[in-house]
Amino acid sequence: MDPVIIPVVAIVFSLSIPIVAIIIDYFTKKNKNRIIEKAIEKGVTLDGLSLEDKKGPRMPYRAGMIALAIGIGMGILGVLLGQEEREALYAIVGAGSIPALIGIALIINDRINYDRYFNKKPDEQ
Repeated sequence: MDPVIIPVVAIVFSLSIPIVAIIIDYFTKKNKNRIIEKAIEKGVTLDGLSLEDKKGPRMPYRAGMIALAIGIGMGILGVLLGQEEREALYAIVGAGSIPALIGIALIINDRINYDRYFNKKPDEQ
């Protein structure tokens, strides 16, 4: 088996996931719009139907904590795998620092903008 095929297939499949998600979202919204149009044509009340997706309350610090945990996990993996090879340690810990720093930035951003989301300071919880 050609050693180039595996990375190419991995890249193609990983890039196809967001494309499939976008296509599914498009058809879901199209179907929902069609149902709403038919309900309007028949004179049915639209109490439970709306075009907007229902979103719950925003959870501050969540995205930052997840990104930080991924970065820390990658760092731990780098330390465990890098005990035999220093290059693996530097590569994985370096790659893990990217989501960790993004997570720290998201946490700081949520801390700074907390009052904008909830109209109160984080210390007043």
